[in-house]
Amino acid sequence: MKMNKEEYEKLMKRFALELSEVGVSEDLTKRIQSKVSRTPNLAYLADNELVSRFVYRHNGYMIEAKQTVELTVKKCK
Repeated sequence: MKMNKEEYEKLMKRFALELSEVGVSEDLTKRIQSKVSRTPNLAYLADNELVSRFVYRHNGYMIEAKQTVELTVKKCK
């Protein structure tokens, strides 16, 4: 039986360029990787990270924009 950890590592190597283009940081991939190491046969893992944030205040108004990246690894049938 092939473990999910092995499949995860294959997928991360295969899609490394696409992940970096989306904005997935090295820290986020390491957090997911540590979760996979602790529990290698989980069917679902997810984590998210705030990539950038902008806040502007003027005359009692506030504009806030956030860019968040979520990385999800799950086993599909």
